[in-house]
Amino acid sequence: MAAVAALLLAANTAQALEDAPAVGYRPDPSTIEGGLWMAGDKAEQAVKTSPQLVHDAALNAYVRSVVCKLAGDQCASIRVYIVEVPRFNAYMMPNGAMVVWTGLLLRVQNEAQLAFILGHELTHYLHRHALDSMRRAETTSSLLTLFSVAAAGAGVGIVGSVANLAAAGMLFAHTRDQERDADSGGFDLATANNYDPRQAASIWQFVMDESHANPHAEGRDFFTANHPTDAERLATLTQKADGMAAQSWVTNEAAFHSQTKPFLDRWLEDEFNRGEPEESVAMLERLVAANPPSGPLSYYLGEAYRRRNAAGDIDRASNAYKAAIATSDRPAAAYRGLGLLAMKGGDKQSACDSFTQYLATAPEADDRAMIQYYLTQLQG
Repeated sequence: MAAVAALLLAANTAQALEDAPAVGYRPDPSTIEGGLWMAGDKAEQAVKTSPQLVHDAALNAYVRSVVCKLAGDQCASIRVYIVEVPRFNAYMMPNGAMVVWTGLLLRVQNEAQLAFILGHELTHYLHRHALDSMRRAETTSSLLTLFSVAAAGAGVGIVGSVANLAAAGMLFAHTRDQERDADSGGFDLATANNYDPRQAASIWQFVMDESHANPHAEGRDFFTANHPTDAERLATLTQKADGMAAQSWVTNEAAFHSQTKPFLDRWLEDEFNRGEPEESVAMLERLVAANPPSGPLSYYLGEAYRRRNAAGDIDRASNAYKAAIATSDRPAAAYRGLGLLAMKGGDKQSACDSFTQYLATAPEADDRAMIQYYLTQLQG
C-alpha cells in the first residue's frame, strides 16, 4: 500500500512539473497571458526597488534553496524576493516571481512548514492558476479594472500601502478551488522531498489561533478572502498526512533557526509595531512554548501583553519580562518594561530600580533622556 501511495505521489509531482511553463518560457505579449506577464513584470520591478526588500545574501540563498528543492528544473525560471512585511503571507506572480513576507518567516517553526507554504505558491505557478482566472475574467467588465488597478498599484510600490496591497491581491488572487489545488500540489511537492507531512496542517492551526484571538480580524485580509476556511484546510491536510506511510520524515528545524535567528529582534519589533496585540500574544505564546528560553521572544510577549492590557495582562507582562531577564540573551529593554509597569502601578521604588538597571545595561539607549526624566519625577 505504501509503495502504491509513493508511486501516485511521484506521478502527481511529475505531472505538475510537466504541465508547468517550460523553463525560459515567455508568452507572446499580444496574448492574454502575455499581458498578464507584463503586469507581473511591473509588479516584480516594484518589489525589486522597494525599500522593504531584504538584501541579506545568506537568508535569500537559504529560502531560494528550499524553493529550488521543491521546484527542480523549474528553479531556473523562478526569482525569490523576501520583503519586510510583518504579516503571514507569500505569493507567486504568474511570471515566476515569488514574494515571501518576513511575517511568514517569523511564524513558521521549521523548514518543513516553510516548504509546504512555498510548495503551495509554486503550484499556483506550475498550474497556471493566474492565467485560468484571467481567462474567466476576459468576458466580464472586471478584466480592464483588474489590469488597470493592479498595474497602477504595482507602479507605485506593491508592498508600500494598503491600496497597493489590495492591487496586488487583485492581480494574484485565486479561486477557492485553485487554493485547494495549490494546497494539494504543495503537499505533494513537499512530501516528495521528504518533509514531514504533519507540518502542513499545523500552519493553518497557527493562522486560526491568531485570527480567532483578534475580534477585528474577520474579513479584512484581501489575500485570503477567497480561500477555503482555515478549518477546512486544517482538516484536509490532516487527513492527507494521516494517509501517508510512516518513514523518516524531516523538518530541518535546526537549519531554519540558524538562518532566521539573526533577524528575530527586527521581525519581532516589526510585529509589535503592527499594532495587533491580540494576534501578537497568540503568536508569541506559541513561539515561547515551542522554543528554548529566548530573551527576545519573552520580552516581546511582555510588550504584547502590556499593549493588549486585558484582565490579568499586567501580571502576565511582568512575568514575561522577568523570564526574558533570566535568559542568557536578555534584552535590556525588559528592565524598562518592568519599570513602566511599576510606574503605572504606583510602585515608585521598583520603577526606579528597574529604570536604573535598564540604563546601566544599555548606557547608549536612544530613550535614555526620557528614562532619566522618569527617574527625576519618581525621585522628586
